[in-house]
Amino acid sequence: MIALLLALGAIHTDASEVLSDVPPPLVWDELATLPDGIGYGGPFVATLKGPEGEVLLVAGGANFPEAPPWEGGGKVWHASTWLFDGEEWTVGPPLPAPRAYGAVVPVGGDAWLIGGGDAEASTAEVLVASIGADGALAFAPGPSLPEPSQFLSAGLVGRDVVVLGAQRSADATDLVSATWVFDLDDPAAGWGIAAEFPGTARLKRVTATQKNSAGKDALFVFSGENEDAEIVTVDAGLRVQVVSDELWSYVPSTDAWSRHAPASSLWPAAPGTVDVPRGGSAGVAWPAGQGHVLFLSGVGGVPLDVPQAERDEFPGHVRAYHPVTDTWIDVADEMPRGVVTTGITRWRDGFVIASGEVRPGMRTNQVQFGRVVRPPAELATIDHAVMVLYLAALVGLGVFFSRRERTADDFFLAGRRIPWWAAGLSIYATQLSAITYVAIPAKAFLEDWVFALTSFTILAMAPIVVVFYLPFYRRLGLRTAYEYLERRFALPIRLFGSASFMAFQVARMAIVVFLPSLALSAVTGVDVYLCIGTIGLLATAYTVLGGMEAVVWTDVLQVFVLLGGLFVALFLAVQGAGGLDAALEVAREKQKLRWFAPGTSWTDTASWSVLLGAMFLQFGPYTTDQAVVQRYLSTRDERSAARGVLLNGLVAVPFTFCFFALGSALFAFFSAHPASLAVGMKNDEVLPLFVALEMPAGLAGLVLAGIFAASMSSLDSSMHAIATAWTNDWHERLGIGRASGLVTGRRVTLLMGVVGTGAAALMAAADLRSLYDTFQSVLGLLISPLAGIFVLGVFTRRASAFGVGVGALVAIALLAYVQNRTSLNFMLYGAVGTSTCIVVGYLASLARPPKRSLDGLTWWTRTAAAG
Repeated sequence: MIALLLALGAIHTDASEVLSDVPPPLVWDELATLPDGIGYGGPFVATLKGPEGEVLLVAGGANFPEAPPWEGGGKVWHASTWLFDGEEWTVGPPLPAPRAYGAVVPVGGDAWLIGGGDAEASTAEVLVASIGADGALAFAPGPSLPEPSQFLSAGLVGRDVVVLGAQRSADATDLVSATWVFDLDDPAAGWGIAAEFPGTARLKRVTATQKNSAGKDALFVFSGENEDAEIVTVDAGLRVQVVSDELWSYVPSTDAWSRHAPASSLWPAAPGTVDVPRGGSAGVAWPAGQGHVLFLSGVGGVPLDVPQAERDEFPGHVRAYHPVTDTWIDVADEMPRGVVTTGITRWRDGFVIASGEVRPGMRTNQVQFGRVVRPPAELATIDHAVMVLYLAALVGLGVFFSRRERTADDFFLAGRRIPWWAAGLSIYATQLSAITYVAIPAKAFLEDWVFALTSFTILAMAPIVVVFYLPFYRRLGLRTAYEYLERRFALPIRLFGSASFMAFQVARMAIVVFLPSLALSAVTGVDVYLCIGTIGLLATAYTVLGGMEAVVWTDVLQVFVLLGGLFVALFLAVQGAGGLDAALEVAREKQKLRWFAPGTSWTDTASWSVLLGAMFLQFGPYTTDQAVVQRYLSTRDERSAARGVLLNGLVAVPFTFCFFALGSALFAFFSAHPASLAVGMKNDEVLPLFVALEMPAGLAGLVLAGIFAASMSSLDSSMHAIATAWTNDWHERLGIGRASGLVTGRRVTLLMGVVGTGAAALMAAADLRSLYDTFQSVLGLLISPLAGIFVLGVFTRRASAFGVGVGALVAIALLAYVQNRTSLNFMLYGAVGTSTCIVVGYLASLARPPKRSLDGLTWWTRTAAAG
């Protein structure tokens, strides 16, 4: 299979043959025009949340109501406000005083109107605009800036309001480079003085918030003007005052500035011409998806020798910057009309640019509405055919193995006839969900290889499982891992472990189906509900029919397909980046191959915390997770199970590094071809995007089908393991119902397939990802102590049911505190939960030691006769 995939992949080795450098267009529309008839320069533009929905606000600004300036018209500052509910504009209450050229920062459903000024002076005032319960617009005083400023810039970075000071007075040469930060979680501290802007002091800088190349929230600051800027002579002897093309970013959490590729890298100078920086002063910027920042319109240079009345309108160009690859592209679709000195704000499923200046001295009352629309990749007919055939083959496996499912032992444990190598590959596939398959390359694409070291902890788990856990799972004749907890402790401990596992798996099913479906839908254009339904229906069908054997053998098939696709994608990405040497050079230059993170921090990423945390995070699944333990129990004997565990570790390490290598290769590829990165994409879509756009027809369909299958592999493992746990730990143990174990197992599997698919569809409909994250955190509090309970059971003779119960409760409480009240690195949560349960559980057990026989139930009594 791999040889076939490589042969297909070798068909295309020239990236130019498969490259699709077609950026997605911006779709534009116009909302109702401002009724004032002229429009404003420098208005405050914001979206406010009211009792009846969102309302668009345009407040203040300046214009020339009588005549343009070249005809002697005077500039007038305004305090008027306008409100738009989606249908029409209405007049709102005025600002406390006429004001323009300030900055807007959204805070919750309100907006801070920061600074600004008029012809006489700048102001330090901050107004908080909000819509009250009665639907009326109101202004309240906010925390004043340390000093007055207009033509300033600002943004909300996490919970920090960041302001870049500019013009302190009415004098355009009176500039500052100050940076002020206001922590919304600590309002009593007021404005803090942050690291000063490293570049030249400027006004009219353009800002937007986006993730930087390190994955941290940052404020990107572009261009800007300065009266003392360089003047150069261009075509026909015309003099132009240079507008900066520099791009900087500021991260409040580290109080650090970074410099990035300038925008002029888009247009290298022609031989013999003057290389003038091409900035975009006074334009607007917008974060598109998780990866790009759009910079729209702007002043590219001030022509000093052209009379104001004869100057052209400002350009409507749209540029996109990608922080991860540090590259710029020129988005083909321009704005309907270039506009500067105005604001941009979120509106419905896009953004609004309201009013503004279209050329010096001339305003517009137009309200432009833009959306980023991503055209899906055009898959060939053969791709669709391959996907259908591949997925049909999986169902065929279920039908084939259904003929052998005659007993509950056949359904739950495949009659213990799974070969050791198939069990090992199935363990690997169970842990390698579609999320992991697309997330690991995305992790390396965004960051580096530090987390690749976690694969060694999987290999380190093999001897621990083989020596200390397998003897109990195999020799006690268990069907579930939690049955051991009853024999060692008590029935309530068994039920706690089983219930925690099932609850966690129900939530996991939803996310492992939803997130890959979302990525595939965004890239291929296939409806997300069709993706979810296909995964859920097919996985449920073959699991209900074929039981454990179908689960294992479909896992084996998808491992070969996905790993084959991995190698082909790696080969094509390296070739498209210009070859191995070029790819390595780019990756090294940008530190994408870094594998060691020094330091002793408990909060930031460091190699010690990654390795320690990974060991504890892997400990739980490989010792207590029924979906994994079931593979141990499905082989012929203990020796076969041990070989399967070892094979999983031996496979995991090299292939994990291959996944990280693919992420680095994708970084090199998209650095060489930045226009292939879809504007508005999510970071986890980088591999599906590459597969859909760059892989040859037929092979792309097979790999995309494999991603579907990886989702199905995770879903089938979860639903089958839940059915096993329910049937054995609850149905048969507590005598719930009269149906046989086989019938109950199939019914619960069917039910879980429906529940998992339905939950994924609900997430798609209601965008419940944030709710899921909260749910996962709560369930994680229950799962983490399970590993500690098993450690106490296997390795101590003093641990009792009372003690481990107390240990689990204390661990849950401490983890809740750590997650919500500390900044401890998330990788260490497992270490906290497991170690707390062990220590507290052991100490509590000293007060009430076990009273039952422990023969054959602990490491120390393993040679005694098992009950």
